[in-house]
This record gives sequence, structure tokens and C-alpha cells, in this order.
Amino acid sequence: MITLTYKKVGSGNKTIFFLHELMGDCRNYEAILPYLNTKDFTYYFIDLRGYGLSKELKGNYTCDEASNDIKNLITKLNLKEVNLLAHSMSTMIAQKVALIDNRIKQLILITPISAAGIKMKPQAQAKLIEKMKDNKELIEQVVQSASKRYNQQWRDYRIKMGYTSSTLEARTGYMNMYLTTDFINEVKNIDIPIKIMLGHHDLPAFNKSSIKKQFEKYYNDFEIIECMEAGHYPMIECPVYFASEIEKFCK
Repeated sequence: MITLTYKKVGSGNKTIFFLHELMGDCRNYEAILPYLNTKDFTYYFIDLRGYGLSKELKGNYTCDEASNDIKNLITKLNLKEVNLLAHSMSTMIAQKVALIDNRIKQLILITPISAAGIKMKPQAQAKLIEKMKDNKELIEQVVQSASKRYNQQWRDYRIKMGYTSSTLEARTGYMNMYLTTDFINEVKNIDIPIKIMLGHHDLPAFNKSSIKKQFEKYYNDFEIIECMEAGHYPMIECPVYFASEIEKFCK
């Protein structure tokens, strides 16, 4: 059994796990560190297989594998309760963890993907995965389309992060995960509170009306808040707001 690597901050009684997105790793959360309540909370910033601190860990990069990795880490750390926060791609993993581990007490989903994944026609899906495997231009295209408000320094930073935070095998695998995985009919069994945070300036697929439509049919207890000055990265774009809202929800 492998153990995911993480960065631990704080020594409080309440525990929050942080999971990252496709084109980043636990460093995406560095901007919030000065604003965290380290007295009341303990924070674990976790890297999935093939990413960041866990870059040397190989796997199949599936939703089931990743969710079991998180479950095993909770057991290894001997934790009784965990608030689980996930961003974008890993929000699917977080929802699966909530289904297989009753130690998860709350879900916080940042710019999320529902348990149905992202639906595309097979030809378009295959083309996108192939483009990621080619390891050129796709990351640039995603960053450019999501960063129209910001300068070239930001774009360069996000492009570099996209290439250096993970192995090509891992990011291709996790992209395949959210394009082909669907467990939407299981999520009615998630009976814990879910907080969803969106960025007002995010891509259309992540706007409030789209996310509300995806979630309201299947999820029992969820709330959506919108960070009005952020796009896809509220933890970087609005770190004080982000840290404050997470703390408020987990209290």
C-alpha cells in the first residue's frame, strides 16, 4: 500500500485535507498559508500519485485508486473526522471518498466537476486525450482561455506549473478519469454538507447556473458561493477571502 505525500500546517483539533487540480499541485494553496487559523485547524495539503511531493508514485490514476489512497491516508494518520476540500479535477475524487469513508464530515468543492464527469463525444474525447499525451500546446490553450483578465507573467506562471507539477502519465491519466468516469447515480448517498465555491470569471462550464443545474438534481445538502474577483483559482486570486470562507464553513 502506497502513502501519498503531503505538507502539514497547523496543530488544531479540526482537520482539513486539500486536494489539487489537473494542472497544479499542493503549491496552488501557498498563497493562503499566511491567513490560516493554525491554532484551531490542522491542514494537510496532499499531492496525488504522479504530482508534486508524490511525483515518484506511479499508478493507474483512476477515481477509485485515488479515493482509496485518501481513505488509506486518513487511516494511517489515525484521524476520526476530516473535512475534505478539492479543486476542479479532484472534486470527483472527493465525492467518491465521501461515498466510501464515513469519516468525511463535510465536502468543500472548488470550481467542481460533478460525479458524472465531463461529457464529450468519443471523437472529441480521444482527440483531447491525445493532445495531452503529445505534451504541447494544450496546457497553453487552457491557460490562455482561462486567463484573459491577467498579464503574461501570470500566464507564464500557470503554464510552467502545468508542465512541472506532475508527470505526463499522471495528468493524462487523470484527464481520462474525468472524461470517462460517471458515478452520478451514487451521490444521493452522500448525506454530509457540501459547500461549493465558484469563481465569477471562470470558464463558462464552471459558471453558477451550470454548476447549480448539475448538482441540484442529485445532491441533498449543498450551498454555492461565488468569489466575485476570481476565475478558476480563488485560492490564488483571492487568498484572504478563500481562507476566511473555508474556516467559516469548517467551524
